[in-house]
Formats: sequence, C-alpha cells, structure tokens
Amino acid sequence: MIITRKLGAVAAFAAAAFVMTACSSGDSDDGGATAAAEEAAETTETSDAMESEGTDDGAMESDYSEALQMAFDGIGSTLDDLEPVTAESGLSLYVVSCGEQVPGCAVPAAAVKEAAETAGWSSTIADGKLNPEGFATAIRQAVAGGADIIVPIGIGCAVAQAAFQEAVDAGITVIGGGGVDDCDPKLWGSERLWLEDYTPIEQWEAFGAMQAAYATGATDGDVKAVVLNFTTQVWGQWITDGFTKELEELGGGEVVEVVDISDPETADGSYIQKATTALLNHPDANVLIAPVDGWFTNGLSAAIVQAGVDDQYTVIGRGGDEPALALIKQGDAGLDATVGFAVQWGAWGSVDTAARILAGMEPVYIGESIQVIDADHNMPSEGLYTGSVDYQALFKEAWGVS
Repeated sequence: MIITRKLGAVAAFAAAAFVMTACSSGDSDDGGATAAAEEAAETTETSDAMESEGTDDGAMESDYSEALQMAFDGIGSTLDDLEPVTAESGLSLYVVSCGEQVPGCAVPAAAVKEAAETAGWSSTIADGKLNPEGFATAIRQAVAGGADIIVPIGIGCAVAQAAFQEAVDAGITVIGGGGVDDCDPKLWGSERLWLEDYTPIEQWEAFGAMQAAYATGATDGDVKAVVLNFTTQVWGQWITDGFTKELEELGGGEVVEVVDISDPETADGSYIQKATTALLNHPDANVLIAPVDGWFTNGLSAAIVQAGVDDQYTVIGRGGDEPALALIKQGDAGLDATVGFAVQWGAWGSVDTAARILAGMEPVYIGESIQVIDADHNMPSEGLYTGSVDYQALFKEAWGVS
C-alpha cells in the first residue's frame, strides 16, 4: 500500500529537515517537529508490521486515520542555514502574473514585487490574463521594459516558449515562480527549488497526494471522486496524477470522472457549468478535487451550493488563499478543505534564487510548507496561509537588509 511507502518517506524527511509547527497566525493540532517525526516513524513501523502480518478492517481504518493526520502535519522546511548572498544592485525585475484577476496569481505576484524591492531592485507586474497569448504578451512587455530578471508566476516554460526564448536572447534571466522549465532545451536560469528529496514533478504530485489522504480519511476509505484536471499548465496533470496514485495505493476509493479545464474556460466562466454538470451526473460520488482555490472563489463554490450538492460532496482545493479560507470557515459554502501552501514564502524564495544565480552561486531549496487546512485544523485566525516560519526575516538576514 502507498500508505506504508508514503509515510515512510515522510518520516525519513521529517527526521532530517521537517519542522511543521502550528501556523504562526492560527491554531493547529500539530505537536511540533519532534512529535511529527516520531509519529511518522511510529506509523511506518506499524504499517510495516501490518504488511507482514496482514490487515483487517480495524487496521485499515487506522491507516485512513493516520493518512488524514499526515495531511494535517504536512511537509516543508525551516529555512535553517541560509547562506548569505549580496543582491546585485540596480536591477529591474518583472513579475509575469498568470492572471491578476485570481488571488492564486495576484497574491504571489505582489509578494515577488515586495521581495524584489526589499532586495533593492525595481519591480513591475505584467498581467498574463489567464491564457497563453497573455503570458507571451506579458513576457514581451518585460523584454521591452528592459527587465534584467523575469519571474513567471505559475507559468511553465513550454506554454510560452517563443516569448521566453526572446527574453533569454535579450540577456534576461528567467527564474521560476512556481512553474517548471519544461522547454527543450531548458531556457531558465533556474526553477525555484522546493525540497532536496523532491523533484519538481514530485512536489506537484505531493499536493494531489495530500488531497487523496484527506479525502480517504474524511470518507473512511470510501472515496468516489470527481477530479477537475487543469490542462493549460503541465503541473495540473501532475496534481491529478498525485491524487490518483495515492488514492489507488491507499485502497480508499476510486475516481468516477476526470473533468479537463483550461485557463480560457476559467477566464470566461464556462468551467463552472462544466464542473457542476459532472457533479450532478454522479449521484453516488462524494468527493470533488480541484487544483486551484481561485476556481471556487470565482463562482464554483456558489454554483455547488446552488446545485444542491454541497452536502453530497467533500470539496477539496489547493492554495490557501484568504477568500477560500473564508469559505471554509463559513461552512456549507461549497469548499470544505484545501491543501494550503505558503505562496508568499515561495515568492520571496524566487527572489532569493534570482539573487544567488546572478551572484554566480547555486540556488538553495526554499521548502515552503504545505499542509491540509479545514475548519478545525491549521486554519489561520486571519488572512491567508503563510506557513510555519518567519520567512521574511530569514530571507532579509540572508540578503543583509533590514
């Protein structure tokens, strides 16, 4: 079962690097780094014993409960031992936002801008408007504006390869802002690195795996899921893959339908009808999975409630945006939980990566924390999910700025 291998991997990581305490701005059931590591190790031993001795229904229920707890514990880094780096002065950074109309793009774009200015650079946001043509236009705006650095938020290389090639040909350094350099050959100065033990694909799959763990625990191992699959960016499929792999190996249910959704469909709102039609077509389904919290706050949650299926489905997103957390707090509002990830922490990490690349140094692993948030676990008292450490203070110290 994947629960044995997955928890074993998390336990090994926890012992080496993971200190996931409660969110700094809210309450949590977590017992801190040591407790998380000890619990993961104990879970691994228990699971290994069950594999060798066989399992009964009671043991399976325990597995589901432990999977749920690991989703709440999450994974991430403490940013310990960041080496100092001196940011080259007088540079111009352009942030290419995937789409300023949604918080999942606008919030990290604003955070990159803030971090760049903290490092002593000028910074401009160019709006990609949620479509590949818009991404290319925004990249070319950065080229025309004399950018030294481009940070694309949530945008992979291949979706706008010609424009990225023009930027590189103009001498601009491109640093990942959550997307991946899937061009061949690669064009970016660096992707933003997450954790040493995770490839970029595995990081994205981890979001889906956490959704699967939460769904399995919430339904006592009886998941019948409708999965919304994001097709515009390569990472959308990776999240879906992470969910389906984990669900299959947990043995906790099935996917009854995968619904493909593109950026143009989210931009014109047609995804809402597409998604709700799928929900209504499956009277026995009980879980809805989506890769972007902004879809819910831009109309999908309201449509779920209006369609009368809110009580039928456990709805799980990904992001931790403030508007999405407000829906979860409200209750009965078309969103029950999300895999929160510290997007502002990651945004500052992109600027740190840029500073190191331009200084001729190796980039470091940023390790922004991710964990499941519901009304009773890991919910910040206010604002959006920001993770487990004071990342701004740590980056400022490394950059030598106040």
